Amino acid sequence: MGKMYVDALRGVNLEIERGEFVSLVGPSGSGKSTLLHLVGGLVRPTEGEIWVDGLDLGRSSDRQLVDYRRNALGFVFQNFNLMPVYNAVENVEVPLMLQQLPRSERRTRSLALLEQLGLHSRAGHRPSELSGGEQQRVAIARALANHPKLILADEPTGNLDSATGREIMSLLQRLIREEGLTLLLVTHDMNVARYADRIVRLLDGQVQRIELRDEWEGEIANTDRGTPPIQHQMSNTAI
Repeated sequence: MGKMYVDALRGVNLEIERGEFVSLVGPSGSGKSTLLHLVGGLVRPTEGEIWVDGLDLGRSSDRQLVDYRRNALGFVFQNFNLMPVYNAVENVEVPLMLQQLPRSERRTRSLALLEQLGLHSRAGHRPSELSGGEQQRVAIARALANHPKLILADEPTGNLDSATGREIMSLLQRLIREEGLTLLLVTHDMNVARYADRIVRLLDGQVQRIELRDEWEGEIANTDRGTPPIQHQMSNTAI
């Protein structure tokens, strides 16, 4: 920023296991989106290392990063980012077009995903003809189209009402279990974050705390019984 340097992330040490669902939470400016972009191979770290499935992203060539994003990742965005001139099935086909799959294979795979997400009857509709929840389900189908190992989701319920948001989160949770995928999700909403196996809290570019599912489920249970939630001491522990 001019002559001023901003350390978006500082000393983050984090391991995510295959098949795990991790939520990144924190206030604006805490480094959540930067961390997501680093893991997505969209920006390179100025220091340190980022490894995904044996690939060192910081030292990979531009060609390797393109292949990584094309073949190993699926992205889900807050604003859906569907192509308005394409219908639902054509939007799902986009990652497969980049993989240069034959049209018949692309169409079969895309229709099967839309059917799995309850949208087979909407395959021929453009985004403007779909509800917000339907658009996000098309976006999820697109993220799954290339058989990714890792799904990156940036505020996937941010533009949805609470009921539709719960529907989308339940859907994501079910799909990653069924497909054996890893999900890294950024959110401001703790109701969304609690769908995860772990919550990583970021503050000022550092890992402030990591919470396991047993911790917040215990807090919710205590709150429901009218007792105060468990108080945690702040620490810099990172897994």
